[in-house]
This record gives sequence, structure tokens and C-alpha cells, in this order.
Amino acid sequence: MKFLCIPGAISNAETFKIQLAPFIKELESDGTAEFYFTQGDVDAPPPPGSEDYFGPGPHRRFLEYDGQTEVELVQKLQDFPEEATAEDTLRKLLHHGEEAARVSVHNALDKLHRVMDEEGPFEGVLGYSEGATLASTLLLYDEKRRRSDGRERRLKCGLFFAGWPPIDLDGNSLALSDECGQVIDVPTCHVLGAIDPFLQGVMALYNVCNPENASLFDHGQGHTLPRDPEVVKELGETVRMMIRGLH
Repeated sequence: MKFLCIPGAISNAETFKIQLAPFIKELESDGTAEFYFTQGDVDAPPPPGSEDYFGPGPHRRFLEYDGQTEVELVQKLQDFPEEATAEDTLRKLLHHGEEAARVSVHNALDKLHRVMDEEGPFEGVLGYSEGATLASTLLLYDEKRRRSDGRERRLKCGLFFAGWPPIDLDGNSLALSDECGQVIDVPTCHVLGAIDPFLQGVMALYNVCNPENASLFDHGQGHTLPRDPEVVKELGETVRMMIRGLH
């Protein structure tokens, strides 16, 4: 199983590889999976005072958010609302995107499809935070192409760390289950932290996936990647079960 790995914002391929090193070692140890890392092209300097947290550059992201800087985005997320449902929470936080955002998403998907053409084939896609949103967006459009013209899926599963729902370019907004239903049908694993302040976004992504094929894994921390040896081992077994189910 070969995974295309997409980092979060204000990161790069090498940093993401280091962050995921314990998990990579776990799944490569028995030949379960191999991993290819890519990164965005948009400059994303860390907010002042947080350079050490985000690690060495270059700092990149895939998406542009209607001209907002990293500082503005962080300030907006610090005021994360709490509504009755995950979907209502995201609707209050995020409005429909502007045309510049739509172009940005198209550009990101074009890049990821080029990587898939040049470095694939990939059977799975893995993403963290912004990268998980793009990973789920790849799966959404894979599914749309399959339904519209019968094309075979390029990707068979998704592994999301602290992810948010996919972006629906038809509506230029996040795909939310109470508006579009379950739009991702392939097996998915959703890795979350119980004290993640953005947990509602993780659940909104889970809600657009087929529950018969979707699993939740809680590492008990925040908006981070799991590194504890026992937790990583348990996560490895969860992902192996997902992969075995494909065959």
C-alpha cells in the first residue's frame, strides 16, 4: 500500500516526515505501507513567536484563504465557535469562499494529481489538518468521477489526522453531511485528539464518510500527531485492519 502524504499548513514534506516518523516506522517494519511526501507551493511564514513550533523552513501551504495571513487565520481559529452540531459550528466559522479561494483549491488539486501521475500509483492518501482536507477533497472528486462517468477510483482509502471536511467546488464551500450526505464511500480512518480545540471539524469530516467503512482513533491529545510508542502501535493495527479490508 503506497500512501500520498499531504502536510498541514505552515509545514513542508521533510518536517511532516519527521513528525510521522514513529508511525512510518511501524507500518514499514512489516511492509504494510510505503509513503511519499509532497508539500504546497504557497509561502506561509509562521506567526511571530511560533517559529520553533513549526520547525525549519521552507514553510508552505497548499491553499490561499482569500488573502488572509497566517496571523489572521490563527486569530480566527482561536475564536472557534461551539454550536449544537459539528456542521453548524463550521458554518458559523467559515463562509462560502470567494473566487480566489476556488482557484487556489483547483491549483492545489492540479498539483496533487500531477504528483499522483508522476510518483504513483498510490492506493491511499494521508493528510494532516489542511492536508487532510485536501486528501478528503481528492477522495470526493474521485467518487464524483466514478459516479458521473464510471471511471475507476484512483485511491482506495483515506487516513486523516485532525482533518476537516472536503471542499466542494460546486458550492465553493466545505461539504457538510446535513447538506450533501455521505459523499466519501471508500474506507477511511480518522485520527483525532479528544482535547483538540478543532474537534468539531474532525467530526464533520467523519460525518461525510460512509460509517460502514469509517473508523475513529483517539490518541487522547490535541491538534497533534501521535508519537507515543504504544499509541502508535495501536494505530498501526487499526490501519492494518483497514488495509486488509481492501483485499
